[in-house]
Amino acid sequence: MCSSDLQGAIQKSILLTVIAAVLGVGIFFYSFSTMNVGIAYAATMVGAIGGLILGLIATFKPNTARVLAIPYAFFEGAFLGGVSVIFQLKFPGIPLQALLATFVTTLVMFGLYKFQIIRATEKFKSVVISASIAIGLVFVVQFIMRLAFGSSIPFLFESNLLGIGFAAFVAVIASLNLILDFDLIESAAAQRAPKSYEWLCGIALLATLVWMYYSFLRLLSLLQGDD
Repeated sequence: MCSSDLQGAIQKSILLTVIAAVLGVGIFFYSFSTMNVGIAYAATMVGAIGGLILGLIATFKPNTARVLAIPYAFFEGAFLGGVSVIFQLKFPGIPLQALLATFVTTLVMFGLYKFQIIRATEKFKSVVISASIAIGLVFVVQFIMRLAFGSSIPFLFESNLLGIGFAAFVAVIASLNLILDFDLIESAAAQRAPKSYEWLCGIALLATLVWMYYSFLRLLSLLQGDD
C-alpha cells in the first residue's frame, strides 16, 4: 500500500483550494451579472450542507477521502461564492477585505509554525479542538433558534461589544486550526499514513480556510454595524 508524503499532501491541498476558489469566483460573478440573488442563497445553503456532510464522512472514514475530496471542494466553492455575494450586497468591499485577511493570516500562521514559534503540542491541540467544538455548538444553537423561532442568541450575534468580541474569538480559533492542519500534514507523512490521508489533509486545510474566510466576513460586517 502506498503511503502519504509531504509533497503529495501539499499538492492535493493546493488542488482542492484552487477548485473551490475558481468555482466560488465563478458563482460570485455569475450572480452579479445575472442579478440572480436566489442562486447565491441556494449555493450558500447547498454548499454548507453538502460540505458539512462530506467533511464529516471523510473525517470518520479517512479511506473515503480520496473519493470525496473533489466533490467536497465543489461544495465549498459553492458556499464561498454564494456567501460572498450575500455579504457584498449588504457590505460592498467586505469579501475582498476578508479574502486579504485570510491570505495574510495564513502566511503568518505558516511562518509561526515553520519557525516553531507556535507548536502543535497535545495541550495546544486540546484547547483549540475544544474551543472549535464549543463554537460549533453555539452556531448550531443559533441556527436552530433562527429556523424554529426566528430569534437569536441574545447579544452574541449582534453588532455590540460582546458580539464583536465573540466574532474576533471565532476568527482567532479558526486561524489557530491552521496549526493543526500543518501538523496533520507533517504527521501523516512522518507516520507513512495511507495515501488517502493526503486527500484528508487537503479537506482539513480547505475547511479551515473557508471557516477563516467566513469568520472574517462576520467580524468585518459587525464592525460596520451589522445586527
